[in-house]
Order: sequence, then C-alpha cells, then structure tokens
Amino acid sequence: MRLNPKAYRLADGYTPIETQEFDGRIVEIYNMDDFDMLYNQNVPKGKFVLWTSENGKDYRLFIEKGFHNEVKELYTAQINKIWLDFWDQCDDVSKKFNFRILLPLCLVCIVLYIIISLINAIASFAIYLQIGILAIFIIGMIVLNRLTKNKIADLNKSSVALIKESLTEEGFENVLERQRTYIDGFFEAKQKEIDEELAKEDNAEKDENEVYVDDDVVNENVLDEPKNNDTDETKEEKSEE
Repeated sequence: MRLNPKAYRLADGYTPIETQEFDGRIVEIYNMDDFDMLYNQNVPKGKFVLWTSENGKDYRLFIEKGFHNEVKELYTAQINKIWLDFWDQCDDVSKKFNFRILLPLCLVCIVLYIIISLINAIASFAIYLQIGILAIFIIGMIVLNRLTKNKIADLNKSSVALIKESLTEEGFENVLERQRTYIDGFFEAKQKEIDEELAKEDNAEKDENEVYVDDDVVNENVLDEPKNNDTDETKEEKSEE
C-alpha cells in the first residue's frame, strides 16, 4: 500500500539505523529526529511513528528516537510483518470496494444522467431526476466510505490481536503503559521548556524597561551646581555699595 510517498523519498541517501527483510519486502527504520520537517509535522501532534511506502512493497519507518528506545519490541521484524500484512489487506479492501461498488455506481449514474438529458418528453422535470441521481451517488459514496472504514477497523483489531499474541497479554499491556508514560513525560518536558523560555523573555523585558541611573552623571551634576559662599558680612558690604 502506498503511504506518504513524498516522506518516503526524504530518506534517499540516508543510512537506516536498522533494515529488516521478510517475504521479499524491506523495512528500513530511521530516526525521525534526523528529519526536521517530518519531526516538526508529526511529533508536536503526538505522532511519534510514520510509516511510508512509495511502491506498496518496501517501507521506510520513521520513529522519534526516544520513543523507539522506550518501546523497541513494538517494531521488531515479527511485529512489523503484522503491520505490513495489515497495510496490504487495507489496500485490497480499498481496491475491491472501488472496483466492485464505486466504479459501477459511477457508470450507472453517468448513463442515467445522459439518458435523462436526451429524452425530450421528460425535459420539464429532467432537472429533478438529475438531482435525484446526484443524491443517489452522494449517498452511495457515504455508504461506501463507511463500509470501507468498518472493514479496515476490523482488520486493525485482528492485527492488534496478533501483536498481543506475539508479545503476550502482559507484555502488550506493559509496553502500552510505557508508551503512555513516555508520551506524557515528553510533552510535560516540552511544556516546561516553553514555560522557562517565556519566563526568560519576561525577565528580559523587565530589565529593558528599568530606568538606568549613572552614578557618575549624578555626581558630576552635583559638583557642577553653583555654590554661594558669600558670608553675611560680604552681603552687607555689597549692599552698601
């Protein structure tokens, strides 16, 4: 199944941290931290793992480094094979629904639309029939979309069940707990960094707004003040003059 082909090509020329081969397929694993664009687009949204494939056969898996170290057992060759089978099954479901339901529905609606447009006898209310055909097509699309999602959800449950069987129920719950703990700790640490940055910016603004008084200037002004050293006697003499 083709998944994020543009992201897949971003790793061209890079050496994967691990390469897995099975069933004639290859899975290359990369640290998402080495790809700023992918990291910034996914990790802040809580998406620490990104599956990609350009040809639907070989895959490149980008994982946030800390997350990968914490839950490595979720991305072994045995577990990744389950996910690749899941992607293949999703692709099959999508193709079957498209060719068996969507394509015939489109053809029928187009043919009916053309026929209604050509029959003069029903020209006065042809527009209503055409609107009806459009409504049928939209309803059909909604139903098809819902059927596809339900089928994929069932396949996902089956895949998770296989992973539980591989890791054991206890091991699966343990790795899920570590996953939740890591993600919570990751975002708490990020929030702490943001709060510290904001505090630094606030302190910097306060320092800029404080009035700076130069002691040398103050002393200089005091020394330059005119002094009246005339004594009372001198004042009287001046007055008599």
